[in-house]
Amino acid sequence: MIIYSCIENLLQYAQSHLLLDDLDVIYVRNKLMQSLKLEDYVQYETDVDAIEEMTCPDAVLNPIVDYAVENGIITEDGREEFADRIMDTVSLKPSEIVDMFESLHSTSPAKAFDWLYDYSIKNDYVKQTKIAKNKHWEAKATKGKIEITINLSRPEKNNKDTAKLLKQKNTSYPPCMICKENEGYAGHGVYRQTLRTVPLTLGGEEWFWQFSPYSYFNQHGIAVNAEHTPMKVDTSTVQKLLDFIDYNPSYFIGCNAALPIVGGSILTHDHFQAGLKQLPMHKAPCLKRFKSAEYPYIDTCIVDWYNSVIRLESTNKKMLVEYAGKIIEAWKNYTDESVDVIAADENGQHNAVTPIARKSADGKYIVELILRNNRTSEQFPDGIYHVHPEYQNIKSESIGLIEAMGLFILPGRLDRQLAEVQQYLTREVKYSREKLADDMKVHADMIEKLMKENPKCTPKEAELNVKDEVSRVCECILDNTAVFKKDEAGNAAFEKFLSSLDIEAK
Repeated sequence: MIIYSCIENLLQYAQSHLLLDDLDVIYVRNKLMQSLKLEDYVQYETDVDAIEEMTCPDAVLNPIVDYAVENGIITEDGREEFADRIMDTVSLKPSEIVDMFESLHSTSPAKAFDWLYDYSIKNDYVKQTKIAKNKHWEAKATKGKIEITINLSRPEKNNKDTAKLLKQKNTSYPPCMICKENEGYAGHGVYRQTLRTVPLTLGGEEWFWQFSPYSYFNQHGIAVNAEHTPMKVDTSTVQKLLDFIDYNPSYFIGCNAALPIVGGSILTHDHFQAGLKQLPMHKAPCLKRFKSAEYPYIDTCIVDWYNSVIRLESTNKKMLVEYAGKIIEAWKNYTDESVDVIAADENGQHNAVTPIARKSADGKYIVELILRNNRTSEQFPDGIYHVHPEYQNIKSESIGLIEAMGLFILPGRLDRQLAEVQQYLTREVKYSREKLADDMKVHADMIEKLMKENPKCTPKEAELNVKDEVSRVCECILDNTAVFKKDEAGNAAFEKFLSSLDIEAK
């Protein structure tokens, strides 16, 4: 039977890519037979060379999952959970992963993280095939080339998915979706059987590292506090970020602001995002240099970027942590009503900071502090420094640290919607505002603007015009997030804030 050949292919794949020991093959084969409800077995030859060239398990995994569905072992809805269970069976245990990672890290941090990322692809935790579906382009931007991705790797939830979630029982285990207890967990619609983590010590605390299954960029992952504790940003945060880049100097790492609207989607558990990527903001030059009276030997500048960013550079880790921490605490309490900056009011804390750390090629520590504020108003009920209403057809979710640095992750719905917009521009489909589908009505103003600017387009011209418009909107969104606007009043207010800390222009 074909299923026996499929099992042998998977076992060979595990030996070639997942470090399955020859001594464990019979044991693992029997575990697979149990999952597939097989009692007899016929061994088949495999094409070892072809399997060794595979970069992910799709070709050996999918036929096994298909067999399980066709033979009533699982339902169609059970594909994801079953696939994870099968790959977990042929993967190394968490302790074995840690042993291998730490052995590699002792000689080369980069090789250790490369190996773990590759392993996470090979055991199907990082969904490489789905990630490859994402659409990506660089914008013709005014302050560095911002990058835009339409996220097609993670399917959008439909009404049936929402109904399932409503029927699920509340649970205290795992406490949240990024807690350590998720390693190997399957339940309540969460499948983490193939998740593997490695321990970290940051700021003297126990943390751990894991990669993201739907990476936004190369080796995208998160460092997570081993304790389920709320997000916070203070001096100790900077210490932890710099500890991490000592542990892996090839990565950048950043922390979302610990407030809603301007923060990340998970504020209940302290964590950072990191990866092997130079983001657009990292490439932005200094706009104006400053000097601190208290820390004169730390390079300080305002970055020539859309939002309000302070960049600090030094080889002195201890002094840099202190300096950045003082700026963070000062901003939390800083008010300048002349430019609509209010630190806190009866509705709570509003000022917050998104800190990012990395190392330069010559070994300097670089800390960038993005100043944020989450106030709302009658004019901007979703946030004064959030995406303004006229741009929310493209992006309405919070602008976290990755997007604040110029890499936009746009919702998958846009792939279909923007294709429809292009049809109106080529006049392939006749435009009528009244006849637009409900989910297209949000784009009506944009469609009419583009049609007026482009009387008739070829399909290629239409595609480029739509991309340029999305790029323009993303630039405007970044401008929206700036607490100090790029005008005379905003520039003066930014310098006034720095002056309050005895940081003066050179």
